[in-house]
Amino acid sequence: MQTLLKLFSVLVLLLASAHALAATDLSFIKPGLIHQALRPSLLAKGWQPVPNRAIQNSSLYAQEIHSLGLSEVVDCISMEIDACTFQYRKNKQVLTIKTITRQGEVASFKVKTLP
Repeated sequence: MQTLLKLFSVLVLLLASAHALAATDLSFIKPGLIHQALRPSLLAKGWQPVPNRAIQNSSLYAQEIHSLGLSEVVDCISMEIDACTFQYRKNKQVLTIKTITRQGEVASFKVKTLP
């Protein structure tokens, strides 16, 4: 009976983990995709832009991006390679996307779970 109970507990944990993984499936994000083309898919999957309320403290390039309606821009560097960082939130998870080039090609992304 205890073995059956342990097996059931493991099964419940696996199902919960699979559900959490499915909720954060970001396999559609690929390096080289253009951030603005990716944005509608993120919104459709429940990721909400994290507005940068201190945009005046960010670079002029970030302020320009922000003025185009991309309120989730955290900051940008405009030098040889134009790079920006954008943030989205879904429940207790924060998605950070780093882009390069003026076209906003995705270079990398990561998800952090908040406590």
